[in-house]
Amino acid sequence: MNPSPWSFDGNKNFVPILHEGTVVGFLRPDYAEKIAQVLNAQDRLQADRERLRKCLQLACFDLLRQGGGDTNKVEELMKQYAIRVERPKHGSRAIAFLLRDRQEELQVSDQEFLKFCDTLKVSPQQIKDIFAGKPIDESAIGPLARILGKNPTEVKTVLRGPSEASA
Repeated sequence: MNPSPWSFDGNKNFVPILHEGTVVGFLRPDYAEKIAQVLNAQDRLQADRERLRKCLQLACFDLLRQGGGDTNKVEELMKQYAIRVERPKHGSRAIAFLLRDRQEELQVSDQEFLKFCDTLKVSPQQIKDIFAGKPIDESAIGPLARILGKNPTEVKTVLRGPSEASA
């Protein structure tokens, strides 16, 4: 097992904090342990991010190669995937994410959530259409606001974006 790159020697009033064996500063022991833990966690997260990026790069390369595409466009394909997984800030897909969040907050099943929405005047078909990314009818804003526990202006802002919500 590799030792953690950040460590401390807890036997002194002020202890050295080390990075890969090199002293980088001195701290009180009660702070040194916590700081070393946080910095080691950040290093692990960074290593995980780099590993995931390499995995995505390999997967995109394989997809392009198998599909007969230009393997020089790996970065472009990676960017397209990154955009697709990013949580939308506006539009019906953003409302869909808020609905999913609300369902989790209520801790109910899909069927129970659809019934809940239906009682507040948003039909199961309307919910399915929202999740499919279809446009949301103006008449659904009030009921969606009640479902989401927000006011109609907030829902309009999410749906249309901040510059168009007041229109």
